[in-house]
Amino acid sequence: MLRAFLVMLLVLCAFCGLYLLAFAPEFFMPAHDNPAFGRQFGPLAARSLGAALMVIALIALIFLRHQYAEARRYPGSAVQKIYFVLILLALGLINLSLNLAEPVPAPPGQSVLPTP
Repeated sequence: MLRAFLVMLLVLCAFCGLYLLAFAPEFFMPAHDNPAFGRQFGPLAARSLGAALMVIALIALIFLRHQYAEARRYPGSAVQKIYFVLILLALGLINLSLNLAEPVPAPPGQSVLPTP
């Protein structure tokens, strides 16, 4: 079950990351607490978010390779350092994309109330 979830995460992150890196679409992401406001992601913010998703896919790929391709054992010190650096890189890229996205009110055509 966990392996299927990790493979799904790997594929989803890889495809979404490639899409955001290649096409860099502008999109609006509503805020969680108040959907009347949110962030407008421009091309640079979308590309940095796509790069973060690709790093997350790389982490999943490394984890799957170490857990299932080889004998099951705990990762060594070097692999733990690689995980740490890649997680920091992913968090930094997500932070960069959120800082590059402009806080704006919702577009006029978007419903601000959740549907029941």
